[in-house]
Amino acid sequence: MDAQSFDDPEAVIRLGGPMPVFIRWMLIGAGVFASVMVVVELGRGLWPLSVLSLFFGFIIAGGLSVGLAFVVFGVWSPDEQWEIRPGCFTLTVTRGRHRLQRHFTPDDFEDLTVVRDDSGDGPDTWHLLARIRLDSPNLILPQQEAVFAGLRWLERFSAPMRGWHTRPVFHDRLRSPSLTTEAAAHKALACFLSESKRLQ
Repeated sequence: MDAQSFDDPEAVIRLGGPMPVFIRWMLIGAGVFASVMVVVELGRGLWPLSVLSLFFGFIIAGGLSVGLAFVVFGVWSPDEQWEIRPGCFTLTVTRGRHRLQRHFTPDDFEDLTVVRDDSGDGPDTWHLLARIRLDSPNLILPQQEAVFAGLRWLERFSAPMRGWHTRPVFHDRLRSPSLTTEAAAHKALACFLSESKRLQ
């Protein structure tokens, strides 16, 4: 996190950024390895056809969906950056030459809170969790944005495990990249809200 004093009108807090290339290659390698190994190790169970062929087929399909999802995420996952200033939050999502940018003010959000994530194996992290108002002109429509094409493919691969229910046509929830302390998350939130408080 890069921050200046919140009393400075030019203060900016930057979160996120490009995914390191070596992480992308690790995801792609893990996905290819998982896809190849599940076919090599279990493919022999498909032939000759029997009742067990269906059982092995389901396992192979599940393994391929996970492996290919890793590949898609590594290749097409967009980079996300948040820039928080007093009264203004800029979200920039890029994937190759595709780019989406939104400038939010506090009026664009239904609610905005700090949440803790303890789901990982490492230390807890904190995030800003925002819900965009459905009448906001900054509501994100992923189906119309080329930058999210990879994530749409990812949903297709995960659909067999998550179900084929209809996805919403808008994206109204935002979750910031991780912050290492709760205090840092609250400071970022206070920075964003500080301009609106001054105007009241």
